[in-house]
Amino acid sequence: MKGIERLFTHRIDSSRLKTGDHIYAYRFIRLYSHHGIFVGDSRVIHFIQTKSNKGASKDKPPCETCGYQKNVHLGVIKTCLDCFLSRRLFSSKSLHLYQYEEHKFEKLVKMPGTGSTAACFPPETVVEIAEAFHVNNNFGGYDLFGNNCEGFATSCKTGHPISEQITSIKNTPIIGVIAPILTNALDHLKSSS
Repeated sequence: MKGIERLFTHRIDSSRLKTGDHIYAYRFIRLYSHHGIFVGDSRVIHFIQTKSNKGASKDKPPCETCGYQKNVHLGVIKTCLDCFLSRRLFSSKSLHLYQYEEHKFEKLVKMPGTGSTAACFPPETVVEIAEAFHVNNNFGGYDLFGNNCEGFATSCKTGHPISEQITSIKNTPIIGVIAPILTNALDHLKSSS
């Protein structure tokens, strides 16, 4: 049973994480996952919204562990594991390890955004890339369909910013038509406010 379970989930205990691991945690009842790079010392570098949510409060105190403050720190950020996991309503409290160099058959039966057939850089290189993105906060503007957290993590691991979650959505016939319309509508609303 454990082998079958491993085929569909890559859950990992935080004590087993290795520097350079690409990790993810599910959000909103497993509809999507948030991705980052574990850089050691219980810290994760990940990519979040690059624009402040005008309606969101900045009054919440920063995290006592890592100093992260929601809606203040934006873009490529370094936080503790607890902040990465988010611990909000509908957020997963468990970590998952993104798998690289998977067999094509394995990839077919798994949820998108859990692994890749691509080879990856050595852990030290992955951390160097993630740290450089963090220090310079230069991964570009956040875009759910074009430049997101999974793309950030796969870019650190392979040099190619690919989001399997978004690729699978875009390959769904109706979504491929609706996604550009929604993106344009959201951009229009943001620019007019």
